[in-house]
Amino acid sequence: MKFYEVVVGSDSGPQRKLRVVSPTDVQAADAAAPLMRPQESILSMREVPDDGLQHADGPPPKTQAEEMAPVTPGMAATSPPPERDQERR
Repeated sequence: MKFYEVVVGSDSGPQRKLRVVSPTDVQAADAAAPLMRPQESILSMREVPDDGLQHADGPPPKTQAEEMAPVTPGMAATSPPPERDQERR
């Protein structure tokens, strides 16, 4: 995971810097989205070197599988198959 500094706000209004952790810059925007206020947009984004002292303002972005889990849980959420009778007749 990499650290990204995401500047949010508006060109004519106040701006804030958010620090997020993400594997890619595209997913860094996804990680910043829940931290943004209404009417804010992403103004800039840059990767920040990890010097071991970095901290993130929010959790990493969800993977596509995590986002889809409530809709399509897949095999992980299904119940195990019924046990078969060991005796064959």
